[in-house]
Amino acid sequence: MATIKQINANRKNALLSRGPTSKLGKLNSSKNSLKHGLTAKQLVIGENLKEFEKYRDQMIDALKPEGILEEQVAFKIIDVGFRLQRIGGIEAGIYNQEILHHEADEYKHKIAEKIEFKEEGELVQTSDKPTNLKGLAFCRDSKYGSAILKLNTIEDKLMNKYYRLLDILKMMQGTR
Repeated sequence: MATIKQINANRKNALLSRGPTSKLGKLNSSKNSLKHGLTAKQLVIGENLKEFEKYRDQMIDALKPEGILEEQVAFKIIDVGFRLQRIGGIEAGIYNQEILHHEADEYKHKIAEKIEFKEEGELVQTSDKPTNLKGLAFCRDSKYGSAILKLNTIEDKLMNKYYRLLDILKMMQGTR
């Protein structure tokens, strides 16, 4: 644990910091908060710049902002809307990781092969593997902190922000 003297020295030194000065340092520090891409202001690795530009242009045409203030709100709507589009892929990725993890777990696979149902009236009559694996992925996720719940919470917050911004833009446009 730091002493009071060390804490005060750190605070004093922090006031002298001007942040990164090289182009590489600035580029690296600009990505400090990038984790899952839902709050990123930039494109995430694997996203297509042309797709974003097409989305942006379509939104500008639909929103029809006039003046700098309306443009600022419109760009924020575009940012939030594009982040919302990431959610489906992230959700699929969560399930895919769990499914792949399960398939790689040889022990569980061997046990599952030994289970036999001899009569039609038993617990499970028929089931397809993708459905079973999706159910397994969901159960594992729920047990270990629920990435899906966190994702849904983020989605709800983004949706609220998106529609608040739309309301603000409509109000601004109504006063023209």
